[in-house]
Amino acid sequence: MSNLIIETFENLIAQGPRVKWLEKWLLGKVWTAERYRDLSPADYLNDGESKVNQLEEIVARAAYRVYDEFLGELPQERDILHLIEGEDPFAIVIFDGLSLREIPVLFNLAEKSGLAVREIGTSYSTLPTETIDFIENRLKFGSIAPSQLPRSREVKQKGIAAYYYDNPSQQHPLDTDSRNLLLWSAFPDNTYSDSGARFAQHFEQIHTLLETAWLNTVQQIPRRRRILVTSDHGYVYLGSGLSFARSNSELRPLTEYLGGERHKRLTEEGDQPPDHPDLVVYPNRKVAVLRGRIQTHPPGKAASQVYKHGGQT
Repeated sequence: MSNLIIETFENLIAQGPRVKWLEKWLLGKVWTAERYRDLSPADYLNDGESKVNQLEEIVARAAYRVYDEFLGELPQERDILHLIEGEDPFAIVIFDGLSLREIPVLFNLAEKSGLAVREIGTSYSTLPTETIDFIENRLKFGSIAPSQLPRSREVKQKGIAAYYYDNPSQQHPLDTDSRNLLLWSAFPDNTYSDSGARFAQHFEQIHTLLETAWLNTVQQIPRRRRILVTSDHGYVYLGSGLSFARSNSELRPLTEYLGGERHKRLTEEGDQPPDHPDLVVYPNRKVAVLRGRIQTHPPGKAASQVYKHGGQT
């Protein structure tokens, strides 16, 4: 057994919360600025995903209760609502579907923009990890789409000027007199169903376009105010060899129930979820979700999608 596996196992079975160790491991060993600098984007992605896949296989087999830690209350310093309801002026930029993998890119962009990075940290999304659930449960703006935020009464009542960007090149003149700004970019999540999003090369294209999106959002915010750059959820890259090994017979009931999705909402008249070790049902949240790096085999276009979110991973 390698030292990495021994270290991983010891940390995962330790008493107390394991999330802080996972954060330290992901940011300090996997999605690091040094690895991003020294590797090609495709190698950075594939090698990092391989490491995460190995770790998560251990989690799923021997320490599955780690997943439950993502359902707990957020620490105040990681709760975006704490910033929104605070007294200090703020600017929040949300890149829909951005992940920890892109932190080195964001750091480079901040440096090029002359912005001092005060803190880098992690948080976790809602369950299921969908945009509207994030807006409702994390931002407390109701069950609305991000494109509705600029017109939302709840947003305006909190003294926030909100803007929605449906592509990286879109620009908006910002209200410089507003104390609080919320900028929501549909990028990169709106690219994960593109025809080119079947390969690791899409990861490199995301980073090229991210600079354009940054210039039209973060770079336009008036200086001398604190800026939080974050996302509503991340994604899992399920390229070749980067998902749990499962036979077709093991995947068949999941594919029949979920199709190409990673979760399904529970309804009284809907299909009942199958009793399956890779599927977890949360009746209080009215949702069934895939746990871990499971890749179903749906027919049609959905079969080629490898950048996904919506489950627990």
